[in-house]
Amino acid sequence: MRQDQHSNTPARIYLTDYKAPDFQIKDIHLYFNLHETQTVVTAKMNFAKSTAAKDLVLTGGEHVKLLSLSINGEKLAATRYQVEGETLTIKDVPSEFLLESQVEINPEANKSCEGLYLSGGIFCTQCEAESFRKITYFLDRPDVMTSYTVEIEADEKKYPHLLSNGDNISKKSLGNGRHHALWKDPFKKPSYLFALVAGDMGVITDTFKTKSGKTVKLEVYAPHGKQERCKHAMVSLQKSMQWDEERWGLEYDLNTYMIVSIDDFNMGAMENKGLNVFNSRLVLADEKSATDTDFEMIESVVGHEYFHNWTGNRVTCRNWFELSLKEGLTVFRDQEFSADMNSRPVQRIKDVDSLRTRQFTEDAGPNAHPVRPESCLAVDNFYTATIYEKGAEVIRMMQTIVGRDGFRKGMDEYFKRHDGQAVTIIDFADAIATPNKADFSQFKLWYSQAGTPNVSVSESFDQASGTLTLTLSQESELTVTEKAEGKTKLPFHIPLKFGLIDASGKEISEHNQVLHLKEKTQTWTFKGLTSRPVVSLNREFSAPVKLKWNRSNADLLHLIKFDTDAFNRRESCSKMLFDETQALIADFQNKKDLVPQTEIINALGTVLKDEAIDPQFKALILAMPSDSQLAQEQATLDPQAFFQAKLAIRKAFANTFHTELVATYKKHNEKNSIGDRALKNRILGFGISTEKADWIELASTQYASAKNMTDKISALSILCEVQNPATENALKDFHATWSTDSVVFNKWLSVQATSSSPMTFERVQAATKAKGYDQTNPNNMYSLHGGFAGNYLRFHTDSAETYKWYADELLRIDKVNPQVGARLAQAFTFTKKLPANLKTLAQAQVQRMLATDTLSKNARELLEKTM
Repeated sequence: MRQDQHSNTPARIYLTDYKAPDFQIKDIHLYFNLHETQTVVTAKMNFAKSTAAKDLVLTGGEHVKLLSLSINGEKLAATRYQVEGETLTIKDVPSEFLLESQVEINPEANKSCEGLYLSGGIFCTQCEAESFRKITYFLDRPDVMTSYTVEIEADEKKYPHLLSNGDNISKKSLGNGRHHALWKDPFKKPSYLFALVAGDMGVITDTFKTKSGKTVKLEVYAPHGKQERCKHAMVSLQKSMQWDEERWGLEYDLNTYMIVSIDDFNMGAMENKGLNVFNSRLVLADEKSATDTDFEMIESVVGHEYFHNWTGNRVTCRNWFELSLKEGLTVFRDQEFSADMNSRPVQRIKDVDSLRTRQFTEDAGPNAHPVRPESCLAVDNFYTATIYEKGAEVIRMMQTIVGRDGFRKGMDEYFKRHDGQAVTIIDFADAIATPNKADFSQFKLWYSQAGTPNVSVSESFDQASGTLTLTLSQESELTVTEKAEGKTKLPFHIPLKFGLIDASGKEISEHNQVLHLKEKTQTWTFKGLTSRPVVSLNREFSAPVKLKWNRSNADLLHLIKFDTDAFNRRESCSKMLFDETQALIADFQNKKDLVPQTEIINALGTVLKDEAIDPQFKALILAMPSDSQLAQEQATLDPQAFFQAKLAIRKAFANTFHTELVATYKKHNEKNSIGDRALKNRILGFGISTEKADWIELASTQYASAKNMTDKISALSILCEVQNPATENALKDFHATWSTDSVVFNKWLSVQATSSSPMTFERVQAATKAKGYDQTNPNNMYSLHGGFAGNYLRFHTDSAETYKWYADELLRIDKVNPQVGARLAQAFTFTKKLPANLKTLAQAQVQRMLATDTLSKNARELLEKTM
């Protein structure tokens, strides 16, 4: 660890500072005497020196009160140890010893949702990344793996379920109104995977029989009355277990697998060995309370956390700079799982949309960082789309290079080499390369170089010789940090899936291949062609790059109609819409009338009327570009221009094809599949842009008559785009129905925060005082504050009030929960791109926050870079 130049600046941590621990812990025995305000934690740890170090240095949270310390049964005098800040130093320890510590913590006062805390009357833990230290003093780092035995004592009536990792050895009543449970995890694990839950909860149970014949007991816990909404999560878990056996040969290794639903949780879910703790929004679902997207997300996240059992738990990361070792790999695995459970093309499109909206935005902003970062102030800030989603794309490229069967061989080699170890990203890459005799030396630059590569494309066709010449050039802009450090970038190894479509619309199959772009510029020639083909490049989005290519609308329309790669069919329409939106943005800024090209609107009409296109796929084809994607490419983030440009396209399409849109809406409104709902709600969104009475009536009717949450919340969101009595009536009705449901209530917050209505800021402020709103609940804050920050039109306004209100809220939240505060600080990512007047207003608030002494290092690290 290095100290920054100024003493009042938080210490910056560097990848190059890694040093193996001086001690290992053979085993740990924990005893929790649970009380709401005075929980006592007794820890017995068998230590062994790994080096010649004299002193043992442990970490502990600021609210951990040390009660006693002893070594080998002898109580330590105060002169033998020192507590300073968040460290406990014990002097002159022997080479092997038993350390017993006793501390006191206050779970009820802990509102950070880290360590041990109370949520809705349930004791629960969240220890990743560095929050086990908020429970007791420890070597709280992922490369210290040990065996855990856990005893829990609590009030028998208030907390009938006492859960921890591994296998339950015994349960007993203590006869004094309290009871006791003993758990033992046979597998060594780092402290971040420790878990404890104690509470009065409902539970559903089932089993899964592994390929070796072992019966695993499955349990999903939720608040009483909500356990029936856990059935989809249970089915998703069983599917995940079977898929992992079939695809990867990986079998579950414990006798019990538990999932617990918690309302107050900073992240989505946590893969604690055998005892997963989940954000309730990713467990609870039925048709009335959850959307189609919710069902898909629950299946995906349940799979993700289960898959961590091998890629994260059995093999974990050596330090937090290597976080993508487990997260990038496991995201890739959950994406493949979702693709096999659902439509593979649709899943790929959704994954790439998320990557472009979230991760490409990171790469384009001041907080860009490599998949394996080089330094940080707070390791909690590593939980980014770059680590997760771009990390998954790097894994996918590996599979493209060595092939699906070759990648499976590499995975088998990885587990053979490293089961039970804490390792690095390079260890993983080497394990994949070895059985495939692959050279990843250049490819590994994807882990150390930040930013999204631009690939420029030029092509020429010689009719006389029947030869197509394709030239690709790669360019990667330096990030803010790289510029400051005077770095240069080397060319990436970029695998691009490739195909050719002839003039009649047929695939020229002999030219299907992967082009490996390794130099700054490379040229390929394709011979024996009778006429100019249309190139389909980066099929399935085989590499996370941006193609810079001035394509004709004729070529794009040809691909929309004939490309055999579903991803690129949709990509071609998206490019047409993106280019047209950018042209209209320029027209708006130059004070010209906004008139979309007839050719573009007619292309949308062609897609709409094509009955051969699956409804769900059609809904994706008709999607407009997001503001964050536009902000990446525009020199100036002009929210009003973005909004008006997209509105012009939506209105033109809705007015030109009014009859067809209404007919298609009504046709699919009579059906009840995911695709039918997706398409009709996409159409309703186009129609409402006209603010015509018939579309408002359709939206109002859908809201009132909806039999599922997908249709109800879609209608409510669409109604929020217009100022109409129907909107206020629907908002009041939804709140009256769902304000007491901690999961569904977040949808009410979100639809208001993300609306383009001029009333949005007023509604957001009012929502913080509404029944059901909890100012310490992470989900409430992500839905309301996070949703509002992503609403470029209504967040970035000429009034200083929106920025001031948001900054005040961020400072309040950050004091209690730095993880949530840091996520909300990302609202100021594109501050430097704002028009001059907005930039001045935004930077004034950023400077005010940075001048606050109590600002967490998490938020400070992100905000400083925006300046």
